[in-house]
Amino acid sequence: MALDIGRRRLERSLAASRRAGGPVPSVAIVGAGLSGLAMAMQLVRSGSRDFVVLEQSEGVGGTWRDNTYPGSGCDVPSHLYSFSFAPKCDWSRRFAEQPEILGYAEWCVATFGLGEHLRLRTTVQSATFDEGSGRWSLECTGPDGDREVHEVDVVVFACGQLNRPMIPAIAGLDTFAGPLWHSARWNHDVELAGTRVAVVGNGASAIQFVPLVADQAATVTVFQRTPNYVAPKRDRAYRPLTRAILARVRPVELLYRWWIYWTFEIRWFWFRRDSWASRTVTRLFVKGIRDGVVSERLPDHALVPDYPVGCKRVLISSDWYPTLQRPDVDLVESWIDHVEKDAVVTDDGVRHPADALVFATGFASTQFLAHIPVRGVGGRRLADEWRAGAHAYLGTMVAGFPNCYLLYGPNTNLGHNSILFMVERQVNLVLQAIALQLRAGLGEESGPTRRAVLGVSTSAYRADDVRTQRRLAGTAWVASCRSWYKDAAGRVVNNWPTWTVRYWYETLRLRPGNLDVVASDIRPATRRADRPIVSAAPRVASPG
Repeated sequence: MALDIGRRRLERSLAASRRAGGPVPSVAIVGAGLSGLAMAMQLVRSGSRDFVVLEQSEGVGGTWRDNTYPGSGCDVPSHLYSFSFAPKCDWSRRFAEQPEILGYAEWCVATFGLGEHLRLRTTVQSATFDEGSGRWSLECTGPDGDREVHEVDVVVFACGQLNRPMIPAIAGLDTFAGPLWHSARWNHDVELAGTRVAVVGNGASAIQFVPLVADQAATVTVFQRTPNYVAPKRDRAYRPLTRAILARVRPVELLYRWWIYWTFEIRWFWFRRDSWASRTVTRLFVKGIRDGVVSERLPDHALVPDYPVGCKRVLISSDWYPTLQRPDVDLVESWIDHVEKDAVVTDDGVRHPADALVFATGFASTQFLAHIPVRGVGGRRLADEWRAGAHAYLGTMVAGFPNCYLLYGPNTNLGHNSILFMVERQVNLVLQAIALQLRAGLGEESGPTRRAVLGVSTSAYRADDVRTQRRLAGTAWVASCRSWYKDAAGRVVNNWPTWTVRYWYETLRLRPGNLDVVASDIRPATRRADRPIVSAAPRVASPG
């Protein structure tokens, strides 16, 4: 279903530019998680090597490098969690764990020769568009702490939504005598055997590591704000024969991948506000929790959410409820008042002793690119543009910031399917935009000395936002619950509001009528297109 339209268009445009002696647009990709790697791989497949990937950590993988807590893994089935143009077909289990996913990211780098383009331990401090040259200037701090400046034609921000851990401001936190950390920065040097562990939060990370921590610790106390809907995780290791067939018989693996996709896609009905499917699934969840888990020790109000399915992220785990039923695990609903040197004290005055404190409190997910000052046309700041809530044309482009693109941007997150599907569609859109930029810069009369500046028009940008928010009004995400999908004002800024098939259609072909394209008579300083390039579409073997 990928069709590869963007890659083929860029490949043809690069070939035309090469014949005319024109330039290859230089590209800076900010972030070496799976989104950034997808962009880099597709540039390679298109025939472009004039790009750099700027990554602040010491390696690739993004969230899968950061989140090394016990039990870290994916809640999307493995065979839908690799890119269609670089599939991994030999996953070891139905739901892959962190080391295997990180291994896939590293395989992508090796297979597509991305190593030479990586600039690790490099933090982007600011990004500024120069209207005179039509280029972006990225100020960075390099591996040695020195200032670097990267000037490029195109910038692609692939920083993601879940990359900046958030620890709440709690009185007395600095007085805690024991070790404390966020789950995304797991402290593997701390021995938890026999300790009293306090966990703040009960979200997607907590339900993965708490059961394993409970097997070691003397006691575990979980402080929750609101309960979640938790479905069974039907995980298993693949049998050797099954794994071999999926790895070696491509039609079988493709059929399996499509089956997973449509099985998950149909769940969109769950997330339609007040729909029959939503009410039915909510009722089934509640019945299962009350029949199988609720007890005198774990009362109804501690386990049964008071909001419809989908308002917050639906979690999957087969260990969470059995862990809460353990006598050495306590679930606390009272709000935390303050922390003392060896305890967490809740607002009801109860003191909960603790030797270690772990925060599973999520990320600053709604503050897209807040950590990087980005200035577009006329010095316009992206932070100002998003003061009333982040939004982007198809989650990818912002008016007034030409030749600038976002991957996993506003309103592209999902509650029911694989985010890599969305990333792949966004990359398709960006490749088409770069191809159009190349064609506009060449022109029929101007020759190869013109540089094109391309961006979404203000009217298309605003119309897309209105359409997105109108669709969101009919979803479960606008219900009265607190979730990381919403900003402080209650605006849903993270999630895509309808079927992923719809996103596939809307990103299939870039609509020139929604764009502003300007070509200026400036001789580009980019590398010329007659340099050697790699094969446009290398055949790849599945990663082991």
